[in-house]
Amino acid sequence: MLAGHRPPEAVSRLAPEFGLKSEALLAGIADPALKEKVRKIGEDAVARGVFGSPIFIVDEEPFWGWDRIEMMAEWVRTGGW
Repeated sequence: MLAGHRPPEAVSRLAPEFGLKSEALLAGIADPALKEKVRKIGEDAVARGVFGSPIFIVDEEPFWGWDRIEMMAEWVRTGGW
């Protein structure tokens, strides 16, 4: 097992803390359709230039990091640079 990775059963024990049912979380982890959807979301993000987290994209302009939220808000207020 890689450092930092946990088996699904270990992760599912945390589900109730987030208002989820452990069984539903395990079912989602095992669902091939959900795995495919997550894979596609990741590929789409890379295609859009996402390279880190958090990243916010407004009008195709990326703002990377929590410290850029004010800059992003200014972009929204003024309509860009």
